[in-house]
Amino acid sequence: MPTFLVLTFPWGRYHATPWGRHVNEGAVEIPPSPWRLLRALYAVWQTRVPELSEDVVHGLLNELAAPPIFHVPRHELSHTRHYYPDVAHRNGKGSVDRTLDAFAVMARGASLAAEWPFELNDEHAAALSRLASSIPYFGRADSLCTGSAPAQWTPNDHETWVPLDVATTVDQDAETSTVLAAEKPLRLDSLTARPVDIRRGGLLFPSGSRLVGYQRLAPLPAPRPRRAPGRPEPKAIRFTIAQSGLPPETDALVYTDLLRQAALHKLGKARWERQHSMLSGKTAAGEPLTGHRHAHYLPVLTSERRLGGLMVWVPDGLPHDEADALTRVMELNGRTVRRAVRVRVDAVGDSAAGLCRPSREWVSVTPFTPTRYPKAKQSWHEFLNAEIARELSMRNITVEPAVEIIDRDWRAFRRYRPSARLRQNRSHGQANRPSEFLRLRFDEPVAGPVALGHLSHFGLGLFTPAEE
Repeated sequence: MPTFLVLTFPWGRYHATPWGRHVNEGAVEIPPSPWRLLRALYAVWQTRVPELSEDVVHGLLNELAAPPIFHVPRHELSHTRHYYPDVAHRNGKGSVDRTLDAFAVMARGASLAAEWPFELNDEHAAALSRLASSIPYFGRADSLCTGSAPAQWTPNDHETWVPLDVATTVDQDAETSTVLAAEKPLRLDSLTARPVDIRRGGLLFPSGSRLVGYQRLAPLPAPRPRRAPGRPEPKAIRFTIAQSGLPPETDALVYTDLLRQAALHKLGKARWERQHSMLSGKTAAGEPLTGHRHAHYLPVLTSERRLGGLMVWVPDGLPHDEADALTRVMELNGRTVRRAVRVRVDAVGDSAAGLCRPSREWVSVTPFTPTRYPKAKQSWHEFLNAEIARELSMRNITVEPAVEIIDRDWRAFRRYRPSARLRQNRSHGQANRPSEFLRLRFDEPVAGPVALGHLSHFGLGLFTPAEE
């Protein structure tokens, strides 16, 4: 018979930062690491049930050092942000540091279980039951929980994570995670060492530990969303990047491209079951949609010229099933980035925030790249005026603006879709056209968003209203 350790979270929150990751990266350790589990049991023994025999507890921990199977309840990842005054917060000048608190949100009273494929002897089983019932929290102290070691336990609405052997074959699309586990025989001196002391000793990981890969078996089906009768189709869905170290604005096109790929992956075969898909911008036959009424994947840039978030804007509205697929995107990952970027839905509505505000003056925040080349004897400025007027007319904006070139370097910006370049798509995978940063001045207010030119559906040629 297997051995179970079940942790129930009455608040429905689980806080835990993976080993080697900073809290401001916004990462949550799922599945939990076997190392964390052993440390929790050891700490409970020392602080709450010290009357248990040392030989019994040491023998129990050595048996439980084998990586278990984890059953994780249905959850979503979320975070809160906290701002604290830093050392520069003085002399009336405000200066703060941002700290992220990332966690998994599950149903109140949901249970997370560890399963070992062997049966303990009576003495060890009794010790595990005592230790489990004394666990006050798991992970950070915010993760209040109650523990138990039942003889039988059946998962219900749980996803299962299984440890991988070095010879295990893993599917390319399988979801995997790497966590810290103990080597056998268990070294208690390493298990009880403080992370700060391990770092001081020049080690990245504790002695007597190892990294173990886990694979998630078939994911849980997504819950069917509750829809209010007559709910309008959203026109804008905004994501925030839930980690520190924001990407530079010059790589904005990398992440808008990844967001489209992730959204289509979540949508699956449903995009081919309709006449056309707003997320893909194509018909069921694979033909591109015209009229610029399908999804625009736009960057949200900070004042420090960093990518703070992403926005998907659909002028005619996004069908509910496509919107539901898009809001399930939580991570952007691929061969074009070194590390996965976690994103969270920040807002769903009918307007693209400040990008919709009517204004007489619009300033480009990403370079405008014409889709054509100048004609013979046509000056560069004349060509830009003609291209801007043509692009605006294609979006039903008939007011022609005065076009001013802004002296700013555009060469560092990605001006190609990485996924298209990997597919050797010459029309979208190259960046061989000159670009410019522009200021557009209209005689009357024009409502946005305004995105013009080559790859405008991926954030190139994005304009924002000038401050008035």
